[in-house]
Amino acid sequence: MDCIKARKLTSASIDNELKPDESEEFVRHLQACESCSRELKELFSIHELFESAERYQAPYGFATRVMANLEAGEPSWLWGVFNLRPFFLRTVEVAFALIIMIIGAISGNLLVTDRAVSQREASVERSLSLDVFQATPPDSIAGIYVMMMGVRDER
Repeated sequence: MDCIKARKLTSASIDNELKPDESEEFVRHLQACESCSRELKELFSIHELFESAERYQAPYGFATRVMANLEAGEPSWLWGVFNLRPFFLRTVEVAFALIIMIIGAISGNLLVTDRAVSQREASVERSLSLDVFQATPPDSIAGIYVMMMGVRDER
C-alpha cells in the first residue's frame, strides 16, 4: 500500500470501518511508514478531543422554529438586494453594457480592417517583384514550349 491510499483510509480506520483485509494492509503500511503513523496519531488525538467534548442540548423549540422558517420560504438577503434597485438603474446598467459592447465591436472591426488593408498592400508589393517579370517563367505556356523545344539558355 502506498501513502496516498493509506491517507484515504485513515478516517475509516479511526471510525473502525475498514474491512479485515484492508485493516491488515493498513497496519502493515503504518509499521513501515513513520509519516503515515504520525499523521494517524495526530488525527486520532483530534478525534478523541471531539469525542470527549461536552454535548449541549438545543434550546426548546429550536427544530420547530427552523422548520417553520424553511416552510415560510423567507427570501434570502441577496434577493432583497436585487429588488431594492429601481427599474431606472437597471435600465441604465443594461444600456451602458450595450454601449460598451458596440464600441468594442466597432473598434475590433477597425483593427481587423486596417490589418486587411496592410496585407493587401504587402501582396501588391510582392506581386511587383522582379521574379514575376521573367522572360519565360517555368510554369507558363512559354516556359513549357521552351522546355519542349529543347532550347537552352544561350550566352
